[in-house]
Amino acid sequence: MPLKKTLPQREKELQILLATPAGRDQLHILGERYTAAGGRMRPESTSVITYILVYERERGLIEG
Repeated sequence: MPLKKTLPQREKELQILLATPAGRDQLHILGERYTAAGGRMRPESTSVITYILVYERERGLIEG
């Protein structure tokens, strides 16, 4: 069974995606998928990275 990523590891991965237009598209798509699955809208003042990290942390997908 693969080890879960830590919060800082996952945050770094997501921040790297911000560097390219394709990565930003991936973040947007992932955020939309998590919104649909979780039934909670991302507050306008919350970054997509924060929203993704909170979603993954609440579901035990990352450590920390």
